[in-house]
Amino acid sequence: MIDWLITNARIVDGTGKEPYPADIAIAGDQIEDIGNFPTAPSRNRVDAEGKMVAPGFIDVHTHYDVALVREPHAECAVCQGVTTVIVGNCGHSPVPIPPERREQLRSALPVIDDGRPWRWSSFSEYLEDLERQRPAVNVLALVGHCALRAAVVGFDDRPATQDELETMERLLEDSMDQGAWGLSTGLVYPPGAYAGTDELVRLCRVVARKGGIYATHMRNEADGLVSAVLEALHTAFGSGVRLQISHHKAARKANWGKVHITLRLIETAALNHPIAFDAYPYTAGSANLSQFLPHWAHEGGPQALLRRLSDPQERQKIREALKAEKDVFWDDVRIASVATQESKPLEGQTVAAIASQLGVSPEEAVLYLIEKERNGVTMVHFVMDEKDVQTVLTHPLCMVGSDALTVPPTLVSQQPIPKVHPRTYGTFPKFFNWMVKETRRLGWVQAIAKVTSLPARHFCLSDRGTLEKGKKADLVIFDPETIADRATYEEPARLPVGIEWVFVNGLPAVQNGVRTAERPGRVVRFSAD
Repeated sequence: MIDWLITNARIVDGTGKEPYPADIAIAGDQIEDIGNFPTAPSRNRVDAEGKMVAPGFIDVHTHYDVALVREPHAECAVCQGVTTVIVGNCGHSPVPIPPERREQLRSALPVIDDGRPWRWSSFSEYLEDLERQRPAVNVLALVGHCALRAAVVGFDDRPATQDELETMERLLEDSMDQGAWGLSTGLVYPPGAYAGTDELVRLCRVVARKGGIYATHMRNEADGLVSAVLEALHTAFGSGVRLQISHHKAARKANWGKVHITLRLIETAALNHPIAFDAYPYTAGSANLSQFLPHWAHEGGPQALLRRLSDPQERQKIREALKAEKDVFWDDVRIASVATQESKPLEGQTVAAIASQLGVSPEEAVLYLIEKERNGVTMVHFVMDEKDVQTVLTHPLCMVGSDALTVPPTLVSQQPIPKVHPRTYGTFPKFFNWMVKETRRLGWVQAIAKVTSLPARHFCLSDRGTLEKGKKADLVIFDPETIADRATYEEPARLPVGIEWVFVNGLPAVQNGVRTAERPGRVVRFSAD
């Protein structure tokens, strides 16, 4: 018996085929058939007249690791048409970590922290807990290099010893055996930033042997962008690993235009090796505010950083390092979220405005916020050129990742929602609206492939990413005329319009534009078979 019959669909199936009319039958969690059977008996029916039907969108770069445990409904994702998310990016994952170092890791990764104690040591413990929460979206998880380093080396700024490298390799292999899809690095974030290229190659050889993927937030996305791309390519070729370059960009005005150089390097390398990258359709990024601080200030971990800020001489050294930063304009840096209720009024304000209120320099305002919020403060930073973003997004090797830092509470919740980056609510509709409808730099077939079959193929997710008989029934029904993002930097918690139905594993997570009570997602474990 057919559970759901979608009739009068205009299908863009993700394979590169031009749109075609058909009906889609769903039985259980799979696509039972695609064809012409509008009168077939079914338990439920959806008339998709005038709408497009596409595979569920795959968000290849999120930081939902811990947030999905707290907010498994994932309203900000499913209402964009996202049915699968990849977590553990930028070297950030809550596991593997021994219990005695868990709190230190948690305080070092405020981007994925939700303010509550973590309770996992191994990857299997984390994935099993996430499964119990029944998330609304499918989840694939990567091992964060920061967790590996914190677990074995700690927060010292030094190369790993031979014994430590071997221990990290075993932890990584164990995590992949437990379901992790590969490794991610965040080479601007301590303690991952303290690793050399040789360490990355060693770890990636483990991933390559298992058939997994390596995703990297490169060592530099500004002045050292080209050399950082070369390091990523060297790591891929030296280890044999499949490579994903995360949120590719040229940050700060002096570097605008360099993407033309890096894209040529990447596409040449991709002729002989599996390499791709992702981007989001915005000119601002978002990260922890302490990312501005020099690496040496972080050595020893978050508590050591806070101790340095409490020492007048050390604080002065850090302040001077901040002043020496080129192309940082504090009017372009907005506070997105803070840890304390007392500082909530500062969310959405620029560092320059906060400095003026406090009567201090912008650099001192940054240090004040980091110290007061115990490193629990994130920012939105306007650093990219719009033409560069378009160039990257329209490249054939580029897929789309929101880089969303959290899953905020539902819009009907009484909890205050922080001034997160609008990409949290708008990435995929904005991508379509901007690239297909406004600039016409992409057609619907190309654009939909970038968020469906391209990521599924590159991440070896064989049963999703296209609309075909026997594939998992992850699909989106949307109005191509009205689909649009509504989230802004001033009002980021605004859901998009035009996305009417979202099915995850055969059940509707969104119905008539509204999130349902269903949470049909699954934790998808990696298997080398």
